[in-house]
Amino acid sequence: MKKVLKRIALFVLLTPIVLVALAAVGYFTYRLVAVGGESTLHQAYLAKYKEEITPAKDPAFSIFDSAFYKNQVFFLGEAHGTAKPQELDFALVKHLNQKVNMRHYLAEVDYSQAHFLNQYLLTGDEKNLDVVFQFWARLNAQWGNQDFMNKIKKIRAYNQTLPEAQRISIVGVDRVQDPETLHRHLKQLVVTLPANQSPLQDSLRMLTMTDSLDTDALARMAKGLITKDSTNLTFELRHTLQNAVYYTDRTKRDSVMYLNLNTLVQSKGLQKEKFYGMWGMFHAIPVEVERGTPFAYLLQHANSPFKNKAVSIGVYTLDSESMMPTASMPSFVSKGQRFVNSTMTNNDGPLVFVNGIKDLRAVTKENSITLFKTDAPGTPYKNSARLASFKVLMPNQSIAFKQENTGLADVFQYICLVRNSRATTPVEVKQL
Repeated sequence: MKKVLKRIALFVLLTPIVLVALAAVGYFTYRLVAVGGESTLHQAYLAKYKEEITPAKDPAFSIFDSAFYKNQVFFLGEAHGTAKPQELDFALVKHLNQKVNMRHYLAEVDYSQAHFLNQYLLTGDEKNLDVVFQFWARLNAQWGNQDFMNKIKKIRAYNQTLPEAQRISIVGVDRVQDPETLHRHLKQLVVTLPANQSPLQDSLRMLTMTDSLDTDALARMAKGLITKDSTNLTFELRHTLQNAVYYTDRTKRDSVMYLNLNTLVQSKGLQKEKFYGMWGMFHAIPVEVERGTPFAYLLQHANSPFKNKAVSIGVYTLDSESMMPTASMPSFVSKGQRFVNSTMTNNDGPLVFVNGIKDLRAVTKENSITLFKTDAPGTPYKNSARLASFKVLMPNQSIAFKQENTGLADVFQYICLVRNSRATTPVEVKQL
């Protein structure tokens, strides 16, 4: 009997240890396969078609070919929370403004948020910045970072050096993020409505003057105004109301982005204008993926006016920190902080894995930002999945393509490796 009890006790004691050991072996095996090895063929190509960028020194971006500049919409796709992409973003804003007169920064913000950001660009009143950034700060969202805010300030300072016709404004096409900002915007817009113009307009004025916005009631009213009274509304008000409808109807987020961009371009006569912006990686992917339909892919639809007129640059990171929200983390990790700086989302693990990332490390230096062209003559990335997909050990975050044999050059004609970046700095929460 004692022998049996000893065996049972030994089994109970060793089973968790064995399971942990097996899990560790399984994880490291998965990591090795997911990241993959090095390829001399790919490294030779990357070494030939690269340009190291120093954003503060107004880089020439000589790696971009003439076909690149013929596009109408330019995306920089990244994983939020790392500082150096913000620096690269501003350098590209200046470069494209000077090279192709790009005057429209296509931001991952909604139409009402863009209104307040543009008010800041025009007036310099930082209360307008607070309207947008304090929402993200209260939400503990990665967009609520000081580096992003400083970039907007840099755009304003840059605008002051330009003729008015060349200055940059913010274009917001995202689905409504913050109903409170929508409410603030509507309060400004309805003031311009003439009194007693129509019962629906009077009802809208009364609804928006309340302390809190009933978005469902607003959407019902907006549908009526858009249908019956559209000609008596300014474009700004009509478009803002349409976005209230998208919000309550739960229209898919990337679909709203496409619908809004198309509407703004057609309604404001921007068909010949250039647009550029930095977006979350998923939104900037121009091919169909398994977990959804990205904004950049919708631009390539057969009936899209932007078909074959958009290009995406993908940003990869190594040895870098990311500003990670702690809301879902255990207390011993968060230590009462809203964010922690983490290296866990670099593209060689431990949470995110990109096959072929070792080749990028081999041809770059520490503390650098390096651009690569992926579709030059003789590219090994045309039919290669190396660097093309992202395996993420978090639910619904991996990026895999629906169409087989999708190569990196089909997704990103240019990629960027960021090494040794610090994390972005959170914006402090304050009362408005």
